[in-house]
Amino acid sequence: MLLMSKPCSIKVNEGAMAENNTGILNSEQCPQFFKFYMPAHCSTQLRIPPAFLKYFGDSLPFKFNLITCSRNSWKVDMNKIDDDVYFKSGWEKFVQGNSLEFGDFLIFYYNGGSNFFVSISGKNNCLKENNNTESENQSTPIQETETETNTTTGNEQIEDSNFSFDIKIQPCYLRNQYMNLPRVFYEGVKEEYRSMAKLQHLGRTWDVKVVDCCDRIRFTDGWRVFAMENCLGVGDVCCFKLVDVKPEFYLLDVSFCREM
Repeated sequence: MLLMSKPCSIKVNEGAMAENNTGILNSEQCPQFFKFYMPAHCSTQLRIPPAFLKYFGDSLPFKFNLITCSRNSWKVDMNKIDDDVYFKSGWEKFVQGNSLEFGDFLIFYYNGGSNFFVSISGKNNCLKENNNTESENQSTPIQETETETNTTTGNEQIEDSNFSFDIKIQPCYLRNQYMNLPRVFYEGVKEEYRSMAKLQHLGRTWDVKVVDCCDRIRFTDGWRVFAMENCLGVGDVCCFKLVDVKPEFYLLDVSFCREM
């Protein structure tokens, strides 16, 4: 089961985009994309997913406001570099102003104009609160209310903030030589793709090959050995947490919830 939390809905004042009669920006109806924050790729610029560019139409806006749930906003410019589009000028100030760090999880909700509303979750699985008043633009004050809106699909679950996900073991994961990982994990790490993973459990480490296949990642060679040596059974839940991204591999801690 794939679980993505949408931690806040945002009330905007007159002059800002509101998507329904109550003045609440409905995150369910907003186009959105998400990013795991990786300093090596995201500290100076942020790549916009190519599939998201369709929401800008034929005339791509080049200036945006990034508005957080802490009521602050930052002006950023969007630039095209080769075939890719990035948040560029102003992005570093957004990173610094929100104290972004490795593993933070960002969801960008697009209102159809020049504003993105940004939800930022930290490593403690909670919405990050930033009371920094030195934002680029305070002209769009907003008020937050917390909600929990979930969407589910498939058989995997992923937590928002810190590269952790749960997978319930299916018969095919034991019978086959591979196991698929959540698509949301692929989207978060594809810019730092590694062909190997090291799985840690109770002081032991297993090497598992990672294959990029059909827009998602799967464990292949080494997965069956890991499953057998840890006596995994159908219905058990494997809890994976990404600890680090090394030059040659992903490092993940693994724990289990056994089927009774």
